[in-house]
Amino acid sequence: MKNISTTITLAFCIALISVQSNAQKAPHVSIFIHALYAAPLDSRTNDFYNGGGGAEAGILTGLGSRRFGGSIGYSKFFKDDRNVLGDKNYIPVKLNFRQYLPLNIIFLQADAGLGFVSFQHSDDKQTPFTYDFQAGVKFAAFEAAIGWDSFHANEEAGWSSWFTVKAGINLGF
Repeated sequence: MKNISTTITLAFCIALISVQSNAQKAPHVSIFIHALYAAPLDSRTNDFYNGGGGAEAGILTGLGSRRFGGSIGYSKFFKDDRNVLGDKNYIPVKLNFRQYLPLNIIFLQADAGLGFVSFQHSDDKQTPFTYDFQAGVKFAAFEAAIGWDSFHANEEAGWSSWFTVKAGINLGF
């Protein structure tokens, strides 16, 4: 019993020292801006839209290889000839989590938040839950990523899913 309590106390002390040493380092802060292209992934979205484009910007902060932050974007999805609602405008506001892999060149990122959706020929407005997953690379100030973006879409009877390609700058401080 004494060995277990000693081991637990030792592990706690090591964890506390590690947290204190990380707390003394200044956090890394970066701002990013990307251009993006989106292609429909699911058949329902593909029935209504040909693809889209847009931009996003945000801020990331954290210690070591983990970053947390927020972003806002704008995308316009171009209607198919059969779509009476017209082009779709999508403004996602998301919280971000990014994990860099060794060497801080390759990263994985997951985002979640709300999307503000409107249509060219309709007064209907939606505010669905939105999320995405992406993988990318960062070289100096340039970064690029591919990903899967999705949000609930009433007009498509389910989820609207998109394959995205993003590229832009990420300036760290």
